[in-house]
Amino acid sequence: MSAPPVVTNFIEYLKTAQMDPAVGIRIIKVTGDDHMGLYVAELKPHCSVTAHYHKNGSEIYQIVRGEGTIHTGLLSGNDSAAWNRSADLRSGDCFTVKEGVIHQLENTGSESTVACFVCPAAHIGDDRFIVRGSVPKIP
Repeated sequence: MSAPPVVTNFIEYLKTAQMDPAVGIRIIKVTGDDHMGLYVAELKPHCSVTAHYHKNGSEIYQIVRGEGTIHTGLLSGNDSAAWNRSADLRSGDCFTVKEGVIHQLENTGSESTVACFVCPAAHIGDDRFIVRGSVPKIP
């Protein structure tokens, strides 16, 4: 007989999350294993995650609370980004960011944005590559 599943309340878990200075969000792993995890993150009002990308694996996001904008793009010459049109987000929205795609979540609201996401554990460590510079506003 197998052990029962461990049940964790991600809203309670978020209260213990630490700031990740590399990308500017409070984040904590809620469940998973050494290879894949479910994370919850909080982004303060009018703040943005530092633009970054991952070389291995996709990320699946669910906006739990708040609103924002997701900016995505690809690396172009001279380590700069070629940005796509941004997408506005609200509570209940979900999206996937594929490997190699630069992404930057921006909180455009007056309350914290909370998102859950599933990704390889390495995305929180050595498979995270920061892209410097701001995201241009593309209509």
